[in-house]
Amino acid sequence: MAGLAWPSNAWNLAWSNRSKTKMMTRAKWIEALAIGVVALIGWLVWPYFPSPTPVWQIVLGTSTLLLAQSLVRDVAILLRSRSSTSIEHRKEAQCICLESTVGATGVVTGAILAGLGRSTQLAIGRWEFFLAVAGTMALGFLIKDFVISWKPPGVRREKDHLNLIVRWKSK
Repeated sequence: MAGLAWPSNAWNLAWSNRSKTKMMTRAKWIEALAIGVVALIGWLVWPYFPSPTPVWQIVLGTSTLLLAQSLVRDVAILLRSRSSTSIEHRKEAQCICLESTVGATGVVTGAILAGLGRSTQLAIGRWEFFLAVAGTMALGFLIKDFVISWKPPGVRREKDHLNLIVRWKSK
C-alpha cells in the first residue's frame, strides 16, 4: 500500500468539466442560508404563538410564508435582471407558477376554513413549529422553478420564469 499513489488527474478523468459545473448559484446559497435563519427565528419566537392553534391559522400561515418567500425571490430576480446588461427575450406560455399556485390554494383553503368557523385546534411544540417553517421554505426552494402547464398539460421546469408572458389561450 505504501507504494500506491492517487493520480493527480484522477478527479478530472471522472468529472472533466467540474470548473464549469455549478451545483448551486450564489442566489441559491443565499436562499438556503435564509431558510436556516428564518427557521431558527421560528424556533426563537415559538413561545409567542398561541398553543393550541386553529388549523385554519396553520394553513394560512404556512401558505403565506410560502408566498412571501416567493415574493422576496422574485424581487431579487427583478433587481438582478435590472442590473444585467443583457435583455432576455420574453416568451409566451400557457402556464402558471407551481409555488404560487400551492401558496394561493393554501391561503384560499385557510380563509374558507376560517369562514366556516372550524375550531379544530392543534397543539404545536417548538420542534413542530421549527420543522413546519423549515419544511415550508424548503418546499418553496424545491418547487420554485416549476410551472403548471395546460398546453401541453403537465408540470415542467422553467428557470426564472418571470420572463414568461402567461396566456390563457394561444393566439
